[in-house]
Amino acid sequence: MTITADMIKDLRQQSGAGIMECKEALKESGGDMDKALDWLRKKGAGKAAKKADRATKEGAVAVAMGPAAAAMAEIKCETDFVSRNDRFQDLARQLAAQTLAAGEGAGDEEFLTQNLVSGAAHTARDLINARVHELGENIQLGRRARFTRTGPGVYGCYVHGMGAIGVIVELAAPSDAAAADPAFAELARDLAMHIAASNPQAVSQEGLSAAAVAKEREIFEAQVRESGKPENIVPKIVEGKMKKYYTEVCLNEQPFVKDPDKSVGQLLKETGARLGGAATVTRFARFQLGE
Repeated sequence: MTITADMIKDLRQQSGAGIMECKEALKESGGDMDKALDWLRKKGAGKAAKKADRATKEGAVAVAMGPAAAAMAEIKCETDFVSRNDRFQDLARQLAAQTLAAGEGAGDEEFLTQNLVSGAAHTARDLINARVHELGENIQLGRRARFTRTGPGVYGCYVHGMGAIGVIVELAAPSDAAAADPAFAELARDLAMHIAASNPQAVSQEGLSAAAVAKEREIFEAQVRESGKPENIVPKIVEGKMKKYYTEVCLNEQPFVKDPDKSVGQLLKETGARLGGAATVTRFARFQLGE
């Protein structure tokens, strides 16, 4: 069968593979487009296996939002050059959309073997392997997060630059009417940007692990005693240091990046009052490449 330029062009558009690889795939499959795609995916899988032990220190984070859910996915590669490639960026966005559709609690293996929500009869693993084949680097699925809201509220999402940092934050609203207010959506996005910049460890003190808090207190006590302060004032100094620690790691106590004169907690209280009730951050996720 004659392999035409249009056939090669069509296969390239569907697979992202090179001209010569598409031509070879069409020859091997007798011009059958579906079989050619399968041939390329199998070849891509082979390449992926060979590259799987190579370090993946670069990548991208992408987010996706639905009516009552939000999701985020991290995809890793070897070089910054590939991480900025349009096809790689599209892969990150597709995996975020797939995470949104997969539901909370889907493990990595289940996720990788699900058919893509785009409607193609391919899995997330097929998609990753195709990009390995196309871009020539080890590409690996990284972290994923997905939140589903059960009451009135909104999600804020933010991606920094080409995906070096991604954030999703869930805000509970006092009512559906409050959640629909543009001011609430603006607050959610502002808080997502704040989280990207300030890297809180928890929403409030209650969200910190007891072990982490105890370790910080132990370190502060040792520092104060090492400085030679009288024993009777050590507890007071330590409490002051702990208070500062909480303002650094707890979202509600951090100075708001757009207005450092007020804390995030104060901002939430003021916004909630304007909208008729309490506005609270229920949870957030922050992915930064290299963590």
